[in-house]
Amino acid sequence: MPKSKQRKHHHESHRPAGTAGAKKSRSAVTVAVIFFALFGMGIAYFATGTAILWLIVGAIAGGTGGYFFGKQIDRSLSKK
Repeated sequence: MPKSKQRKHHHESHRPAGTAGAKKSRSAVTVAVIFFALFGMGIAYFATGTAILWLIVGAIAGGTGGYFFGKQIDRSLSKK
């Protein structure tokens, strides 16, 4: 009969939390800022033509709106 105290036991390998196996959560803010900035530039292009000043203003306004929109999406998805 085998002696169970002398046998090697199989242990599960546990990874501590927060190591290389954990994925970083992507933020919706960066995607929304880029999308809304391009959208704002598009509106400025169709409204004023190729005026560089207004294209920059449109990109900044769109990026600002995209930042707040992305923050709201992150906040609503983190509630679960």
